[in-house]
Amino acid sequence: NEIEKLNHDAQSTVLSTESLLDQALQKMRDLENNIKTTQERHEQEVQRVHDKFALKNKDLILQNDRHRSRLDGFLQELETLEKRSKETLQALEQERVEHQSLKATQQRIESSYAQADASLREKRMKKNSKQRALEEAEQQSHALSETIQQRLDLTRDLERAIIEHEQARRKDHDKLQELKGNIRVFCRVRPGLDDSALASIRFFGEDDESMELTEQVSSTLGKTSTKSYTFTFDRVFSPVSTQKDCFEEISQLVQSALDGFNVCIFAYGQTGSGKTFTMQGPSSPSEETAGMIPRAVNQIYRVAQQLKQLGWHYTMEGQFLEIYNETIHDLLGDAASYGKVKHDIHHEKNGKTTVTDMTTVILDSPSKVKSMLRKASQNRATGATNLNERSSRSHSVFTLRLTGENTTTGEQTTGILNLIDLAGSERLSMSGSVGDRLKETQAINKSLSCLGDVIHALVNNKEGGHIPYRNSKLTYLLRNSLGGNCKTLMFVNVSPLVEHFGESLCSLRFATKVNHCQVGTIKKITPNNKQ
Repeated sequence: NEIEKLNHDAQSTVLSTESLLDQALQKMRDLENNIKTTQERHEQEVQRVHDKFALKNKDLILQNDRHRSRLDGFLQELETLEKRSKETLQALEQERVEHQSLKATQQRIESSYAQADASLREKRMKKNSKQRALEEAEQQSHALSETIQQRLDLTRDLERAIIEHEQARRKDHDKLQELKGNIRVFCRVRPGLDDSALASIRFFGEDDESMELTEQVSSTLGKTSTKSYTFTFDRVFSPVSTQKDCFEEISQLVQSALDGFNVCIFAYGQTGSGKTFTMQGPSSPSEETAGMIPRAVNQIYRVAQQLKQLGWHYTMEGQFLEIYNETIHDLLGDAASYGKVKHDIHHEKNGKTTVTDMTTVILDSPSKVKSMLRKASQNRATGATNLNERSSRSHSVFTLRLTGENTTTGEQTTGILNLIDLAGSERLSMSGSVGDRLKETQAINKSLSCLGDVIHALVNNKEGGHIPYRNSKLTYLLRNSLGGNCKTLMFVNVSPLVEHFGESLCSLRFATKVNHCQVGTIKKITPNNKQ
């Protein structure tokens, strides 16, 4: 029983223990659950706290970055401020030095100001004095202005009077030229050669207009007699006459070209009588030996400059041609095209004469004229004859067209100046020419003979009669210069040598025919009557 009891007790104890154990296990499980729950809550709380602190830490990091950035800015700003502070201190030091300098300057200025103030008071006194003088000067200026206005009015009246006087001068000049004759003849005897026998020539007349040639003539019976030949022209120039003397007589005709008229001046005579020397001068002319062409152009330039004061402005155009073996050549053209271009002469109804395809040069300075003459001399055909090794064997014609306009009066003019150097007029028996030179001489003599025929026809012309201008290129070119609307002057050039006595007589007789030629009243060239 005891065993059973013990066993029973033991079982009861076991059961009790098991119950306790179950309870303990249950408590343990409950505790574990509680622990687990608590642990989960703790972990959650830890995570929450961690998240909270992580967020705060992030904010702190951001704030720290911002503070660090601001700190860097503050440091830079501080560095800049320190730099500026140093610069400011330096500037202050400089300003202090300058201030001391300015203070010293101020003291000097104040001292100068005192002097200037005294000077200013003195200048004010002078200014007041000058003001009074200025007022007096203004009164005098007003009176002077009135005087100047009166003088200006008088000047305008004088300018109008000068213009009217110039117009009257042109009319009187034209009347004077008409009284002298629209075709005039001058004779010029060239100087003799040192070793040549001279003919007996006597010059006389109140106006140096006459000359007498004397020769000893032997009859068939052997008797010797003296024969005299007297000629009278508009003017006769002896061998001692200079280029200047000759030009003084023709300068009035050159003025007529500026006034708006056609003017023609040509030199006639045997080879070697001084035609080219008279018209152009020597190959290297000086002021004393310059010929009629350069002198005429220089006069035109000089007078044109003077007329600018009266409102006149001129343009000048030049052409230079030659007639060689009845063919016209352009002396200003290209040497390579010499003789290859055909040039024709045209006469318009209004009296204007033109030659086709000619080179025209604007002559705006005397130097242009010199270069033009040089080129023409180089191109001009020359050949050898017994009379003159370098005698020109062609007729040369220099044409200067003058177009003028007066900006004050509106008046316009166009004048033409023809300066002609004819070929030598020697007879075939005297020239000694052969071959081509013989043909040249024949062509020259034919053209000069045609010129004589035209002169003869003009002298004996009845109204409506035929004038044979077309018989040669020379006479056809000079149609308006001999019988047309032109003032014409012929230089007959004569050699004083005994051996040229016969040729000289022929030239003088021809010139006498020309001197008897008459033309009608010459008309001035205007825009409505352009030549």
